[in-house]
Amino acid sequence: MRKRILITLIILSIITPMVFAESLLESSLPQLTEAEYTRLLSGEILESNTIDGKQILQFFVPGTTMYTKAVEAEHSDNSFSVAAVSYIPFPRSYEKLSTLDRQLKLFNTLRAISTQEGIEYISYRAGNKPKLLIERSSYMEDDKNLNKLLPDPVATTFPYSIQNFVYQRDTSFGGNRYLHTYTNSDHEIFVAIENINAIKVLGLFTAVPKGKLKINMATYQLEDGLLLMALTTIEDRKPEVKVLTISVDLPSAFMRRIRALQIWFVEQLNR
Repeated sequence: MRKRILITLIILSIITPMVFAESLLESSLPQLTEAEYTRLLSGEILESNTIDGKQILQFFVPGTTMYTKAVEAEHSDNSFSVAAVSYIPFPRSYEKLSTLDRQLKLFNTLRAISTQEGIEYISYRAGNKPKLLIERSSYMEDDKNLNKLLPDPVATTFPYSIQNFVYQRDTSFGGNRYLHTYTNSDHEIFVAIENINAIKVLGLFTAVPKGKLKINMATYQLEDGLLLMALTTIEDRKPEVKVLTISVDLPSAFMRRIRALQIWFVEQLNR
């Protein structure tokens, strides 16, 4: 009898947190299917795009800044977007923190962009094998001066709005400058990333004109973990860019970057 009781308690201790987590996901992302909730809880990244009438709103929490951006993306006539969401349980170091203290830690983790140097992505041209993605990642003093790159800032109080200029050099599109604009709330950290120079292939041919790339990333706190949401929109461009003998599938290229950044964030969160 005691053995049965012990086994029952062990089973309940495993199942109860999963049921609780799924109920939180259902209330935050009400448009997902039962299978998709299960996939999120197992650590999968859910993905979609707006090409050929596909939908993306189901991946975003209604009422958030990110959801508003997704609505705009779905209704845009001259752009395409790729979207993704994943669920990340809080590490033990977060368990006893208040919501605001968690926000501050999450904010500083997201802004530690120097730690993106060396991250890899799955490259189609390399035979679907890991390849170096980001070679250099640093903050800039202003939107032009590359001679004075800055270390990662560390906030001591949680800001509800802030802007930074960022320089990143990657193996596909070379060195580029971006504006990061944060719009935060007590549960959501939202960053809008916009290219402030034209993004080129081979350093010569424009793949995305200045200001036409919108990368949005957000965290949304649940009671036992968080949702990591990503939305990339490219305006005034067809999904495929052809340069000489090279064909660049932009939705695929930026989705691979989203996956790489989500993996990076999880690793940083659990350090």
